[in-house]
Amino acid sequence: MGKVYHKLFYHAIWTTYLRQPIITEEIENVLYPYIELKASKYNCQLLGIGGIEDHIHIAIRIPPAESVSDIIGKIKGSSSHHLNKDLAITEDFAWQDGFGVLSFTEKDLSGVLRYIQNQKVHHKENKLNSVMERTDEEKK
Repeated sequence: MGKVYHKLFYHAIWTTYLRQPIITEEIENVLYPYIELKASKYNCQLLGIGGIEDHIHIAIRIPPAESVSDIIGKIKGSSSHHLNKDLAITEDFAWQDGFGVLSFTEKDLSGVLRYIQNQKVHHKENKLNSVMERTDEEKK
């Protein structure tokens, strides 16, 4: 299959294992560029990344031939391996199973990016978008 034109935008969020507050500024400075590198390796375009101590948000374009779940799984797995084994910054960094994902349109991109890039402020001021913070199904 040749190149395919697409405008598929996703906002994904996932948490550290047991929501441990272990994403320090030092880890962010290594983790975020690594996730961007991995996304490009999988022919995806990372548009934005941000988070707080226990979770991250990304805005990403994923080609239609790829599974969103597979791409997010590969990014999560390789990033924890990179921190624990390649760089040995941590020994037990891990992500919680699962993730949340929303699709959005190109016209919503600037708003989604603002939300992602201002995560620390949103959490500090408790001005959260509950839909954009979900990582699991509501319990019934």
